Amino acid sequence: MKPTSFRTGWLLIGLFPILLQAQSIPFDSAAAVTFSEIRSLATSKNSKPLIQLFQEHRKVIRQDPILFDTAMNYLLAHDRHDLVADLLQYNPFLMSQHDKLALFYYYRGVADILHKRGWPSYKQAEISMTAAIRELGRSQTPDYGFFSDVHNAQGYLSLTARGHSTKRSEDKEPVCIVRHEFIYQAIDHFQRALMYNPDNPYAQRNLDTLERKLALLGLPMPPPLFQADIIRGGLEVAFDSLNIDSLHSTSNIPVLDYSLLPKNYQLILTELSQYNEIILCLDLSGSMDDLVGWGLETSRFSVAQNLALFIAMKLRQDVFLGAISVGQDCDVTSMVLDYPIASVSREAFALHLNSIRPYGNTPLNRRLRLTKDMFSTRSNKKLVFLVSDGMDTCNDLGDLCATAAMLAGHGIDLSVFSFINETLDEESRTAYSIYNCMTTPSEGKIYKITQDGGVADEIDYVPVSNNILELPQLDTSILWSNNPILFQFEIEGVVPPVRRILKLKE
Repeated sequence: MKPTSFRTGWLLIGLFPILLQAQSIPFDSAAAVTFSEIRSLATSKNSKPLIQLFQEHRKVIRQDPILFDTAMNYLLAHDRHDLVADLLQYNPFLMSQHDKLALFYYYRGVADILHKRGWPSYKQAEISMTAAIRELGRSQTPDYGFFSDVHNAQGYLSLTARGHSTKRSEDKEPVCIVRHEFIYQAIDHFQRALMYNPDNPYAQRNLDTLERKLALLGLPMPPPLFQADIIRGGLEVAFDSLNIDSLHSTSNIPVLDYSLLPKNYQLILTELSQYNEIILCLDLSGSMDDLVGWGLETSRFSVAQNLALFIAMKLRQDVFLGAISVGQDCDVTSMVLDYPIASVSREAFALHLNSIRPYGNTPLNRRLRLTKDMFSTRSNKKLVFLVSDGMDTCNDLGDLCATAAMLAGHGIDLSVFSFINETLDEESRTAYSIYNCMTTPSEGKIYKITQDGGVADEIDYVPVSNNILELPQLDTSILWSNNPILFQFEIEGVVPPVRRILKLKE
């Protein structure tokens, strides 16, 4: 997937030009002229003309953040982080979208790290990264690969910005000493970075460094994020006393319209047949009334409805099926479908499903959290199968990955069937970045609808990491040995050149 939103700047010409191959997106003529002027002025030691140019073109930059991202990348690639720091004294995105503000604060944090004062500027860098995280958390279209990078930077700064310098002796360089409680704060950020992008290698190495430190001290490593103090909930179901034949009967299920099913729908049935208990999480929000790209007057809901009927009809008879709806109001009570495992027969579920219509919001996170207690207490294979056309619209978008990690901690897998095409728009990229972090903890599947009405179980979205801040290796000096509760490292190793912070392309 190759997005065209301003985040494309990060992917094509900003933060990730080496790791992700994609076509470049040309500027319009006005932006091209502005960038040409920026390149000309970037060679000057005097920053005032460039600052004046930015101020004169503030409206253009505000409407075209790709231009802003490209300019920051160009200046950093040519080691002009002094110009970046000067330019970012003012914010061109005031009163703008949260994504744009996050981009500004992130670059300001990078400029703070690279400031000529060195390590003392790291505290200001930490403040900037905190602001970037705050803005991403408020965004309705965050890129979770970028979210992961910002948390990695914040974890790095949680230690490096909070240390106190000391000299081991007059002939030695100063070292940084960090109290042990900051180790746990950094671990929290690195775990979050890996939650948003489980393939972030830099966050993983930083986490490994701190894990080795704790091991040397004989201290426990905190449990994986959102899996601490897990209480195994679930339903006490006396399966032996159930009327299995009645529960799984499909003789009176409404007539299924196979023409409304996506092509190669058997692919989904093969996946679901591996499980013993399944909760269908069906999106019944108002947007499900929108039409699909194939078929005459065929809505997304009609396809989802018939797919659910097909699953109820064709699943193995020993698979227990439940359902919960995502729609109506932003609460945890207005579910049209609310059937825990073994609480409804397949026939009754199908008849109810056949009589409802989509309406309202998409409280996706709140309904997904409810599924934890809809399964039995048995130790068997459990799955939440989400059928949806979008993301949470009830201000819980940033919590979806945490909810998925929580479900995985309870032994519940999560797979997704999405009506969102992998196209070039911002919504698509956001959705698939979130689906990726939701399904990764349990190694679930993502099924996407294709333009011709088929199903594909391979997606193009690949989260990439370009923030390569890594903690220095542990110092094993005598001072470290005498202070076992402290994390200690050479200050010199904490002041990286620009190319050790971002992968850049000139």
